[in-house]
Amino acid sequence: MEPPVSEFAGQRPPANTVADVMRPAATTVETQGHLAAAAYLMNHADQSALVVLDDADRPVALISEADLLRAVAHGADTARERIVDWMSPDPPTVSPDTVVMEAMQRMVATGTRHLPVVSEGRLVGIVASSDLMHALAHSVKLCAAVVSVTDLARSLGFYQQLLRFPMTARDADAALLTGPNGSQLYLRQTGDRSPRGDGYGVHWVGWTAGDPEDLDRCSDLLKERGAYVSRGITEGITLLEGRDPDGIPVIIVYPGAEHAPRHFIHTRIHQG
Repeated sequence: MEPPVSEFAGQRPPANTVADVMRPAATTVETQGHLAAAAYLMNHADQSALVVLDDADRPVALISEADLLRAVAHGADTARERIVDWMSPDPPTVSPDTVVMEAMQRMVATGTRHLPVVSEGRLVGIVASSDLMHALAHSVKLCAAVVSVTDLARSLGFYQQLLRFPMTARDADAALLTGPNGSQLYLRQTGDRSPRGDGYGVHWVGWTAGDPEDLDRCSDLLKERGAYVSRGITEGITLLEGRDPDGIPVIIVYPGAEHAPRHFIHTRIHQG
């Protein structure tokens, strides 16, 4: 029995893995080549790193712009100094199916800005920190949670101490706590102590689109699935609303709080 074809097979998928963002690698096997030659190859390929390969096309080292700058800072003559003396051996690698966030975490853990991409032991590409940051910045991410509580003052005291988030807005029945990375926690007071229906608990969560085009993509997708509810602009912030398959509200906004800090309680916070 053949596996079912995804209903989104014709659409361009989001950048979830290294395969979605990697680029062809500039390479060399001439470890005895001069640093000036490495700089020429990088510039010609519009790359900021050069992968050193062995005879089996396996990455054995990296020479990067940072290595070239380090050499120059130490007074090296780039027309005489050899790649082998300044390259970084045994670079960490990733496979094409490595998740973007995992690749970024590996970069942070190893202190590198480039990762050769290897499949079955052979080099198939390279990914730079800028590639991963672009993918992360232009994807939908969690931005806000709305929690209904029975006593607003009591919950404020708890969450402010726990999270150390400042309160940036408040009205009679709701408050907004904002984290340093733009994350938001809305506390909405309700007198219902039942955990069902519109009682206390997580009310809905919000997401931030990566850019206006990403917001349009989400809007089109909601319409295609018959899940679109509304789209509007309040104080320069576009709010897109839909429903998931269980009828739970899905809120997507642009720009996110990291670009447009929130200092008011949106009317949507008080609605079911």
